[in-house]
Amino acid sequence: MARRRIRKGPPEMLIVSFCDIVTITTAALFFCLLVTVQEAVKIPVFRPTPRAKITSKQGIFFECRTNQLFYVDYAGLDDQVEQLMSTLNPGVRGGDIESFLKAIQGKEVGNEYYKVDPRYLLVGKVGLEARPGVPGETMEEMQYPNSKFQAILSQLVKSNQYIAFLVRDDSFTIFRKARQVADAAGFDTGWELLGIDEPIKFGEGGTAIATQ
Repeated sequence: MARRRIRKGPPEMLIVSFCDIVTITTAALFFCLLVTVQEAVKIPVFRPTPRAKITSKQGIFFECRTNQLFYVDYAGLDDQVEQLMSTLNPGVRGGDIESFLKAIQGKEVGNEYYKVDPRYLLVGKVGLEARPGVPGETMEEMQYPNSKFQAILSQLVKSNQYIAFLVRDDSFTIFRKARQVADAAGFDTGWELLGIDEPIKFGEGGTAIATQ
């Protein structure tokens, strides 16, 4: 019986596993390319926000600060300012700040939540300072039918008045809830962002905030 000859020399290279690796890597790169192309050509979806519009209605102002709601009552404060200015002679009203401040010394203008900063009056503005330590309405209190916010809304006329919110950075939660209550009551609403330490200022004739 003939013996099988054993071939001597270097072993043959098995390339089956190497081909599998190349195939898997190529497939993975192909799928990565597909995903990349798909994301690159994807059309973004834009969610439109309500368009602001100028209104001729009277703004009723509320400030949202420290996640509480404060009624500004600009009309009442403006009446007090006019009454104060009418007691001064024209020379003082148009004079320097020191003479003006001396003339109104001890004559504070304000309400429950705010006092008027007299420094702005000489330039035809009403600037407000928040009274320290005076709380506003919380989000829970505001939702009660007998809350101050809802009591004020019940006295307003929807056809010629709207709700304007002055919103601080820390108070978007209560702003959104207050706007929801005002919307449910049928009022137009608008809002303006104020810096955390920015004073509230009204120019001559008030301040207009576009409704949304």
